[in-house]
Amino acid sequence: MSANRTVTLETIDQGQVTVSEPGWCEGHAGEPPVYRSDITHNGRHVRAGAATEGHGYVDFMNAYISHAPYGEAQPEPYPVVSLHLDLDLDVTPDDGVKLARGLRVAAARIERVVAEAERLRGGGRP
Repeated sequence: MSANRTVTLETIDQGQVTVSEPGWCEGHAGEPPVYRSDITHNGRHVRAGAATEGHGYVDFMNAYISHAPYGEAQPEPYPVVSLHLDLDLDVTPDDGVKLARGLRVAAARIERVVAEAERLRGGGRP
């Protein structure tokens, strides 16, 4: 993983706790207190979409590296890719072509985020 630093966070159940924060984490400024088990490190968000004539700009993909090292219900021993996709439209053929191009861009961006997550996990998938 990237070089770690520490950050002190206010938690609901354990007060202030100092935890290791990966170098790729975007930080926790402005986050409300959470349970220690809900502390999540999130990387830079990567988005994709397409400009259409019928619907304007359609933002349909958001991906980022995420790690919840203290999770109890679903522990994440290694960083994962958090991926959100949303596209449900009726479009003209021209807009369909534009969306298809945007989806190809989204696929390439997802592959880059996945490659970075694999690198952070040590190159393997446990």
